[in-house]
Amino acid sequence: MPLEHTPLDVLQHIALITVSDTPSDLSRLLATSRSLYNSLNIRSNPHLYAAIFKLKYNPAPSITASALAAELVHRCRALRRVRRLDMSLPGLRQDLWTLLFYVAESGCSETGFPEFIIQLARHYLRKDVRCRKEIKTLVVWLLCLALRRQDILAQTPEVWSALVVLLRPFVSTTAAVTSPSDALFPRPVFGVAMPHFGPPLVAEDDSGIIMRYNIRMQPPELPAPSDAAIIVIFSLKEAVCLQVPSHLPATRAIALSENRSGPTAEDYAVFINSATYLFADMRAAVPLDPWIAHVLNSVPPAILGDPPQANAMYSPGTLTGIWQGSLMVGHSFIGTFQSLLTSSFSLIQVSTCVPLANPEPVETSSDFLCRAPMQCQFDEYFCFSPCVPLPLDMSSLPAVRETRGTNKEVNLETPSGESFSYRKFLGGQDFSSPALDRVLIGQTLRDHEDAWIPGGFIFTGRVHDTGLISFTRRPKDDESELAEAWIFEGRLCYGTALVGTFRSSSDEAFSAVRGIFSMRKVE
Repeated sequence: MPLEHTPLDVLQHIALITVSDTPSDLSRLLATSRSLYNSLNIRSNPHLYAAIFKLKYNPAPSITASALAAELVHRCRALRRVRRLDMSLPGLRQDLWTLLFYVAESGCSETGFPEFIIQLARHYLRKDVRCRKEIKTLVVWLLCLALRRQDILAQTPEVWSALVVLLRPFVSTTAAVTSPSDALFPRPVFGVAMPHFGPPLVAEDDSGIIMRYNIRMQPPELPAPSDAAIIVIFSLKEAVCLQVPSHLPATRAIALSENRSGPTAEDYAVFINSATYLFADMRAAVPLDPWIAHVLNSVPPAILGDPPQANAMYSPGTLTGIWQGSLMVGHSFIGTFQSLLTSSFSLIQVSTCVPLANPEPVETSSDFLCRAPMQCQFDEYFCFSPCVPLPLDMSSLPAVRETRGTNKEVNLETPSGESFSYRKFLGGQDFSSPALDRVLIGQTLRDHEDAWIPGGFIFTGRVHDTGLISFTRRPKDDESELAEAWIFEGRLCYGTALVGTFRSSSDEAFSAVRGIFSMRKVE
């Protein structure tokens, strides 16, 4: 019996078997004859393409067949670009949004995807390449959300260095752009790829519309790429293997028995193991990042059914515990920072400054240097009505401390003697009612101080409604050369990476040192 006379349900089954490897194989079946094309093309048989999408991507059950079929077209086109390492600009905006939605929903396992994103970044993040800011921001976020640590380790040191320099301009040292609600890029005017098989068709659209699940929509607002750039920069720097000096004692106990100060081999191991968490490595184990949940929620529920709901920017207890990581200083501030290290820190700490190998001619001033260990044990305090919170208009909190209170409340006392009633997070409490204020108090632990920072630091901070986390760092010894509070401002990304920028003074104009930091929670 000729294939053209085969019942439609059998043809559909054959088509599903045909695309078990890649949906593009279906095009050869469609080209067999006109009657097969008429029976199996996307307009005549959207249910077939919806079945293919369900087979490969396991979407929400309530999405219509036509919506799934249209999204399959966009994903096939975007993944074809990935396989071909196609860097051309026509249709790129739609393809990048499609890939971002894909990565946010389920992660992209396409062979060659990491290489494609890296090559795309090395082209479109260059200063001499003119394109929309939206394109550059999409590329930075895709680097952050799609790369795994093994993908970074598979690259050469030259690629690491080149990417660090390209990402440096996206790192802001102002508080305004570390919050996803601030400094959003305007929606640009750009082309929209229209669903069909074959070469991309690009139509000019002044509204900046993109397509998702057969819906013409304004894309979600992109947060500034500062946090994403910081995460990738730290991951690139951490790919450089630190060599533990052979003369160091193995443990703190041995160091004490030999009356030796400074880090041990054990301390170096802790530092190396405090590498920045990457979303692609953690996605199965962490809750959705609020902004990623916002991306998933950007299509009306009538299409997606019940998509994951955005978590609150912050939930009580998230920050309570020990956080470890590192900070790095901008190249132009490195001299001042190293002088502070040699005068106020253990001299051995300078040995943790690890500039990347950089044989290519690049702008060294765009690099971050001198990775130094950073640690804090945070406690969280909440103020509820009718209590009065610490002044909310303060640019940075003073070094408040906990004093005795009632069974439920503790008193936070300022250096001037003012006392405010707060509840300390201890676990098992009901913090469901809205808090008037969320305060952080912390300090470095003794083992970290013995290894890296004689005297240690105390921390005081606040969690803002926008998701911004700001805190000050002061030496426990007020007479230290670092007695002025350093200001840290950042954001908790996908629940596990606390990243942001810092400066050495509350006055922007007089900060002698600026840089970036990254910490992860010690479980």
